[in-house]
Amino acid sequence: MHFPNFATWVLAGLAASVTTASATRLYVSSYAGTITTLNLTHAGSASYHLAQLGTNNACAPNASWLQIDVKHRNLFCLDEGIFVGNGTLSSFKIKDDKPGSLSLVHHATIPNAPVHSTIINGKNGTQLLAVAHYAWALITWKLDPVTAAFAQQQSFNFTQPKPGPNAARQAAPHPHQVRVDPQSKYLVVPDLGSDLIRVFYVDRNNLTVSERPSISVTPGSGPRHGVFHISRPSRSFGTAGPSGSKRGEVYYYLVSELSSTLTGYKVTYLPNDGGLQMTPVSTSHAYGPSNATVFSGNAPSEIIVAPSGDQLIVSNRNATFFEHIKNPDANNSTQIASDTLATFSLSKSPMGEAAEFADLTPAGGSFPRHFSLNRDGSLVAVGLQNSGRVAIYERCTKTGKIGKDVVADFEGLGAVTSIVWDEPQGP
Repeated sequence: MHFPNFATWVLAGLAASVTTASATRLYVSSYAGTITTLNLTHAGSASYHLAQLGTNNACAPNASWLQIDVKHRNLFCLDEGIFVGNGTLSSFKIKDDKPGSLSLVHHATIPNAPVHSTIINGKNGTQLLAVAHYAWALITWKLDPVTAAFAQQQSFNFTQPKPGPNAARQAAPHPHQVRVDPQSKYLVVPDLGSDLIRVFYVDRNNLTVSERPSISVTPGSGPRHGVFHISRPSRSFGTAGPSGSKRGEVYYYLVSELSSTLTGYKVTYLPNDGGLQMTPVSTSHAYGPSNATVFSGNAPSEIIVAPSGDQLIVSNRNATFFEHIKNPDANNSTQIASDTLATFSLSKSPMGEAAEFADLTPAGGSFPRHFSLNRDGSLVAVGLQNSGRVAIYERCTKTGKIGKDVVADFEGLGAVTSIVWDEPQGP
């Protein structure tokens, strides 16, 4: 029998450890005008590490949102143009042969204050990019998914008859997000200034959109971001879906920035593509249970349903519950203050489904404007606007608990506005 010598055994062990290592890229936008490519590595049980692979300045001066199309290797960037009177839209090809490199395809001047976008897939491989402009508009763009080129399709400019209850923040319409429903039939646009959820029907044959009746929310609440969720069907709660197939009911969860609330709505599809009806079924503070003491100044920002479908997470700005958390910098023993991530369980209720507060964890610093989960929900990447940092937390996919300590971070990014994972999403 032949036994390898010690050196051969060591080299084999090192090779095995290398093969178990993993690396994932993330893209981060910042009001500093940059798109930064970060590389997250993790080797077995060893620690995580974030390193910069590259920086691109083509989305200057105020990059506000990133939209990734992993399948076609496209990245779209919105520039809010805070001080220049107009925004920009840029598209890039992700250069897999040059890790960290983005190749600019198309750059266009657009109306100011674009803050969020989503991609709708049409028929025959066509795509539409819908962009919400905080300065009172929704604009759509036809995309060529192969080249990442784009051309304007439609524009909707919103008005309101008078300021809302919060005159300082609601003097005009302020669309803050655009999201597609689970059937890809409608776009919903929370309007912070008008206290409305604006609804648009999508004709996927030609990728045109048309307005449907808006849905009013609590006056002065300032709706910011929302997310759809399909409940799990059961004997007592399962129902025939709009197509007639057995499926769970559709819910929409909305975080409102001005009232600091999380509201759940049961969604009904109106006949003849007439729009959506939303019936409130649950309400709580965005950072805790319904009986929690109001945290003055809290401003919830992002909301995501976990891949498991049984929990949702909300990021809260100015909710500095954690005054003393471990410094992400291993060489700095000074503790820091942190805003929060709130986890809610999605459970059955007499009204159908409700979001019940489950846990409150640190966000890793100040002003978590945006966060995103990796594909399996085991990692949370938090974009901390005031800290200029990206913080990575581990998350248990079985319990939904988010770790208390940052496992990797990267600083010096300027005012972080969004962060996306470069990995396939969904099943």
